[in-house]
Formats: sequence, C-alpha cells, structure tokens
Amino acid sequence: MTAPRILVVLDGAAEPIWPWPSTLEAAQMPALDALCDRGAVARVATTPPGLPPGSEVGIPTLLGARLASAPGRGPIEAAAADVTVPEGAGVWRVDVHHHDGRRAVTAEAMLVARDLAAALPDHDVRHLKGHRFLAVGAERPEVEVVASLVVVVWDDGEALAPVLDRRTVVVAAPGAAAGCGRLLGAQVVTPAGATGDVGSDLWAKTRAALAALRDGADAVVLHVGGADEAAHHRDKVGKRAMLEAADADVIRPLARAAADVGGAIAVTSDHATCVETGRHHADPVPAVLAAPAVAPAGAVRLHERLAERSAVWDGPFALLGALR
Repeated sequence: MTAPRILVVLDGAAEPIWPWPSTLEAAQMPALDALCDRGAVARVATTPPGLPPGSEVGIPTLLGARLASAPGRGPIEAAAADVTVPEGAGVWRVDVHHHDGRRAVTAEAMLVARDLAAALPDHDVRHLKGHRFLAVGAERPEVEVVASLVVVVWDDGEALAPVLDRRTVVVAAPGAAAGCGRLLGAQVVTPAGATGDVGSDLWAKTRAALAALRDGADAVVLHVGGADEAAHHRDKVGKRAMLEAADADVIRPLARAAADVGGAIAVTSDHATCVETGRHHADPVPAVLAAPAVAPAGAVRLHERLAERSAVWDGPFALLGALR
C-alpha cells in the first residue's frame, strides 16, 4: 500500500521580494520551519508562461493539469457551488470592485445584489461570497457598473479535464480549490465552518483531512484561502495571522500525521499575492517537500528571500504525483 501524500496549499501566501520582510518571512511558523529542517525547499512554477497568475491556473497546475490557456472561472465556481448549468447555457463569474480596484466586501456586494440581478434579467444571478457572483444564461453578461461599483465579468476559458480520481481528496471551502478539484476528478469535502476567508474554521478542515487519511485516501489536498483574501484587502496583520493560524491548526497536525505513517507532505502556494498592492504575481513560489525518501536540501525557512536562488520545479509540477 502506498504511503499517503498530503499537499497544503496556502493560497496567495507568497509575495514579491521587497526590501522589507514579506509576510511569510515575518510570520512565526514553527511547524513549517520544522518541515524545512527535514525536507527539501525549492520553488514551484505554478503559472505556466503566458498565463495569468490565479488560483484557476495555479491549483490545476499543482495537481498535474497541463494548461495551454487559463481555465474559465465560471465553470469552476459552478462546480464548487454544485450549480447545474442547463444545456445550451453558459456560466460566468462576475465580480464587483471599487473604482480603485479594491474588492467589495460581502456587505457591499449584498447591497447591490438586487441591482445586479435587475441589470441582467436574462440571467440567473446568485451571490457566492464576498465580491463574487455567478451568472447563468444564454449569453455573456454585459454590464459595467452597478450602483457605485465596477462590474467585472470573467472571460471564458479552457475546460478542465479529469487528471485525478476519488482516491485524491480535496478539502476546501466553496470556491476555486473545490471547483478545480471536482472538475479534475477528485473527491471534494467542504466541512461546516470552512469559508475560505480569514475567519475560516481551519481545525474543521484538518479534521476532515485526517478523516480522509484514516479512510484510506491516497492523497489529501488541503486548501487555505484566508491569506489570499487578506492580501487582496491589503491587510498585512490579517495575512500574517492567517498564516500563523494555518501553521498551528493545519501544518503541525498534518505533518505529525504524515510522519506517523511514513507519508509525504508538501506545503506551497498556488500563486503570489502582494499585500502592498492586492495583486497576483506569476513568480515561482517557495515550496517544501518532506518525506522519508526526500533528503534535506535548500533553505532553512520557507520564504521568498531565502528561496530566491533555489531550484525551480517547473510546471506542470504535480507535487502529488512526484511523491508516488
């Protein structure tokens, strides 16, 4: 029987290198430091050349998909939310932003929800969370502004084809990770309390991951979205707090579980999100792999400055497949 493999994806945890410390560099993450001490630290190219950085690209790439173009975000969100798209219809992710690029918060999005639905009478419009909506209809939504907010309709894109099976379990809140996992063929578990934001119940995700391992899963992917959400709101304190919480509530118990059964664990990001600007970046992101067959190598901590000269594991880099 193959030893289990665990992948922890800290969404948007990485950042560009500035003269001052990044959030990963400043955060106190002793469990992650311990993994670096006994594992191999390098960088992962989660964004193939020419593609935009984002979870819809980075997560499939980490899981082994070979992307020629960016996947459509609408089908991913529909899969995550268990929304059935009627035959002949399309589905689009629709975001509401402030004019300066900041994402609307949930309260603001809810205030304009009726206005957005009224502007798209031929679509079934539903609020997902935060600034995100989903629109299902025959034609691409055409709307630019609602109330005082800018409306952004995501482009169509590549369809994700299955590369996994149900022996891989993805533990995630409703959103990109859950949708990508489902479209790629994995089993998806969304525990109660998992929101994908800074208030997400990380212990609930860890319990679900441990349960999947006990039930015989070959691989478990646990996605933590709160650091990315904090970075988009340019909240340095919130991003650091989320990373430190993930270290205590996710990485520590899962690293112990992997070590107890001779399994492998990897921790990385799906892309970088700059907490100064709130924008995604396509630079390779730091990653650590720890397993009985992996010799310690590379940086002693997992952050951008120390990993800058480390080897780059090119995509599609299937962290899970590499440890079979």
